[in-house]
Amino acid sequence: MFLKEKIYIILAVLSTFPWLVSFFMSIHYPPHLEALLAGIAVVSAAFLLSWAAETAEKDLPRSLSLAVVALLAVLPEYAVDLYFAWMAGKVGGEYTHYAAANMTGANRLLLGVGWSLVAIFAMMKLRKKEIVLDEGIRLEFLILLIASIYCFSIPIKGEISILDAFVLIFIYVLYLYIATRAHREEFEAVGVPAYLCCFPVKKRRISVVVFFLFSAFVILLSVEAFAEGLIGTAKNFGIDEFLMVQWIAPLASEAPEFIVAIYFIRRLRTTASFNTLVSSKVNQWTLLVGCLAIVYSLSLASPSSLPLDDRQREEFLLTAAQSLLGVAIIINLRFNVFEALALLFLFLLQFVYQSVETRYLLSFAYILIAIPMVVAHRREIGKSLDYVLKLLNKR
Repeated sequence: MFLKEKIYIILAVLSTFPWLVSFFMSIHYPPHLEALLAGIAVVSAAFLLSWAAETAEKDLPRSLSLAVVALLAVLPEYAVDLYFAWMAGKVGGEYTHYAAANMTGANRLLLGVGWSLVAIFAMMKLRKKEIVLDEGIRLEFLILLIASIYCFSIPIKGEISILDAFVLIFIYVLYLYIATRAHREEFEAVGVPAYLCCFPVKKRRISVVVFFLFSAFVILLSVEAFAEGLIGTAKNFGIDEFLMVQWIAPLASEAPEFIVAIYFIRRLRTTASFNTLVSSKVNQWTLLVGCLAIVYSLSLASPSSLPLDDRQREEFLLTAAQSLLGVAIIINLRFNVFEALALLFLFLLQFVYQSVETRYLLSFAYILIAIPMVVAHRREIGKSLDYVLKLLNKR
């Protein structure tokens, strides 16, 4: 019984070994091979994270468990981004640009590609032209709306300050606190989580913690080789290093969110899938942005703002504008195929025309589309606020 599930776990663990053995034996490879081995280890750890996180739903409220899923699933992204922030303080130079580039690229990839393709996949699975989400996701939408509005101030100032860090981290902590008060939904586990849920309570919880710790251990050991391997690969093959850091790195580091989301869609848990993606966006747009300034300051051993050059200010503005539109589209708890294709089209448009003017035009396009939708859905915002206040008043 559960033979297949046991094999999946063994394969996921064994796939991390080539990199772990290389790391501990100090075996060095060309940059592209080092990035590949470290990347495989990261993706394998992502599977372990997703299984452990869904198993944890048996003992936690849904919003909190999915917030934990989202936080752990983006651990690779945090590791890569905070590595660049740390090196920015120690070395400076291009690493300062890499930190913000990786963060903005990951955020836009998650929303522009992740939300769109997962929504389309869900519609195909359900054979519908629209998906309807349940009330439990209103918390994430309201928090993301607040964070998106606040983040417009960062490109205006041209830096991520310590004050920004504390405000954004406070928003995330508030989000987690409210999530702990959400209703705990019973769920029917399948696959590896079903196998883990068959364990006695103590053994199950220990297994979840071991999976989490092992995955985090693998990711933390892989991050430097993965990040530096990508930069080295770009130099060796004449690829723009900035584009490699902004787009190729997030493709691997964002893999866990997509794995978890697709996994939920296959289980016909559409809201849970989007809750995972939106929670990932929430913690990247709050906790991750705030941590960049904190880690940069720790690296410099003094409170400091992470500077943004002109290119990064454009990228940050574009990311904030895209976030606002994303919230505006689905705050009414509905997401249709045309909206999904529009998000994907606007995301891809930036690769067709890569000028400064294009980034500003796209930013204004996002904002001009988003504002009327926010106004039209203002009652939905009120409903989301009422939902959150009920959770806060819950005894």
